[in-house]
Amino acid sequence: MGNASPLRGLGWLLLVGGVLCAVGVGLYSLLFDDETSLVAIVIVLGIYGGLALLLLAVLRDRLRERKTDKYTDVEL
Repeated sequence: MGNASPLRGLGWLLLVGGVLCAVGVGLYSLLFDDETSLVAIVIVLGIYGGLALLLLAVLRDRLRERKTDKYTDVEL
């Protein structure tokens, strides 16, 4: 079980890095491509903005709950 943790962490790092690169390339081409309509830009930015706000809300809740988590010392 000790070897699974570094592999899992590396897997998450690669997954998140790949997704962030794909989102960055997509946003760059969306914003700087002359043929993209304003409606498409607003829709995509609304979707990404909503996802970002949801992520921040969950992160804030988890950081708040971490202070009073009674299962902090439990090992699986």
